[in-house]
Parts: sequence; structure tokens; C-alpha cells
Amino acid sequence: MGVFQYSSSKHGKVTLINVGGSLDSETAPRFDEKLRGEIGKGASRLVCNMSKLDYIASAGLGVLIGVNDTLRKKGGEIKISEMNEKITKIFKLLGFINLFKIYKTDDEALDSF
Repeated sequence: MGVFQYSSSKHGKVTLINVGGSLDSETAPRFDEKLRGEIGKGASRLVCNMSKLDYIASAGLGVLIGVNDTLRKKGGEIKISEMNEKITKIFKLLGFINLFKIYKTDDEALDSF
């Protein structure tokens, strides 16, 4: 089973998600479950910190797109912060870099709401 780390914290009306390890076909369902759990608790503004993420596959990207679609219907959004170079390359290669608002720091992303 792939290594996957997840934690969340509230910052006013925004939920900061820290994700680490690998988001692949094995771990993406758990990631989806966690994010949808946040939405179930009323979260509509999410910042996903990817500084500790080692790998993201299409399954992980699919979770992000699905959750973002759900949030947009509720007037919310998911934004990404602190994406490392490796993950940035994957996003660019797959054409996902323009699908999300990406920030260098958590503070910039949190303040953007």
C-alpha cells in the first residue's frame, strides 16, 4: 500500500490540508474520502499544501478535479500551495497547471480567499 499522509487545520473560514507521500491509484480513494469529509463538515474553501508530496498520478489529479467541481457548485474552491518542483513538473506535463490557482506559500493561498 502506498504511503500517504494527511492532516488538516482550520484558518478562519479556510481549511488547510497538508498532503504528503504518494497520491496514486491505491491512495487516491483515501484522499478523496478525507477531502469529502472536510466538505461534509461544511468546508468550501480548501488550500492543499503539496510541499511533502512525492508523487501524484492521474488518480490523485482526478480527485482534485472532482473535489474542485463539487466545491465550485457550493461557491468554494480548492487552491494549491507550496507545490514542490517534482509535482510542478507533473502538473505542467499533464496540462493541469492552469486548472488550479497555485501559490508559493500557505499564507498567500489563505489570504487569497
